[in-house]
Amino acid sequence: MNPVNKSKREASAVGVMVVGPDVRSQGGIAAVIANYGRTNFWGEYNCEHFSTCTDWDWKWSRMMYSAWRWCVFVRTVLLKRPAVVSVHTGDRSSFYRKLFYIVVARLFSIPVVVHVHPTSFIEFFANGNRLTRFAVTKTAGMSNRMVFLSDIAADKFRKLLPDTRMAVVPNPVDVERYGVEQRAPMKGNYRILFMGWIIRGKGVYDIVDTIPDVLACFPEVEFLFAGNKETEQLKKIIDERRLSRHAKVLGWVEGREKVDLLMSSRLLLLPSYSEGVPNVILEAMASGLPAITTPVGGIPSVFVEGETGYFVSPGNTRELNARIVQMLSDDEDCDKISQLSRRRARALYDLEVIGRQLEGLYREFQPSLDH
Repeated sequence: MNPVNKSKREASAVGVMVVGPDVRSQGGIAAVIANYGRTNFWGEYNCEHFSTCTDWDWKWSRMMYSAWRWCVFVRTVLLKRPAVVSVHTGDRSSFYRKLFYIVVARLFSIPVVVHVHPTSFIEFFANGNRLTRFAVTKTAGMSNRMVFLSDIAADKFRKLLPDTRMAVVPNPVDVERYGVEQRAPMKGNYRILFMGWIIRGKGVYDIVDTIPDVLACFPEVEFLFAGNKETEQLKKIIDERRLSRHAKVLGWVEGREKVDLLMSSRLLLLPSYSEGVPNVILEAMASGLPAITTPVGGIPSVFVEGETGYFVSPGNTRELNARIVQMLSDDEDCDKISQLSRRRARALYDLEVIGRQLEGLYREFQPSLDH
């Protein structure tokens, strides 16, 4: 049984109704909710997940599913009367879909906690049109708390709407899943991994640009791209540049295959132009995989230069190439980073560490939860 569908507490009333994408979806918010379901918080606060969207390919089927879930939500709220509604949102279409759930919960006088995942939500509000600014401002006013993944994001939003009641809870990572196995040795390992959405904003095509120069120094190097979205476009570019012997597009990976890739690689690359706090960075830390990434969004809140890997500037392929070559050349440095990053993940982002922070956040609703 999926962890988000079970509860340790024998009770019919719902404590926290967690509103967000299906946990089987391919995306960061779904992964976070699934990890919440593995914490003690989930059972202690009698949480129940309410799915809002799926990964169906056909656009109209996704829209119909979302509309159907709106109707189901009204009925669910009436029947189950959750003590708190916890809404997990992104920006743009994700925000507007979730706005319905926030309004319905407040109409029934149910407290609402809004978890904001991407750091780009702040730019979405700050640079948005009149309707967007109005909707976000009203959401902040209706929310009992708006929860951000980092102090960096919370401070930026506070400057725009200083009266908003806010909290900060980082994403969790299942350390026991990634952090107990022996890693592949660094010496002689030239496997480089990208994992995430295959889109320009993640710096995927910058990685492709570096491959010839890295090959000139390390002819054995292997680049693996694990993710969804623009997979066919990436394959075409790799073929056109005659790099297919050294670069493979794997598509979306999960479960055991995902763990094996993290454990068997030498480096993780995530040279993004915009981010929140990407789960793959935390998963790399937990598995002891050194990373090269960019100091954007919430990444600097969890990533420490020299301890979990190194930063490069977004879009700077020369800098990215130089850092890849340096890390492939230095087994000792990679081994040190591997050990330090595992310790940091266990101390700060383990499921129960974040679970206790969630308990502290939702404790203010304890009278309703105990009702």
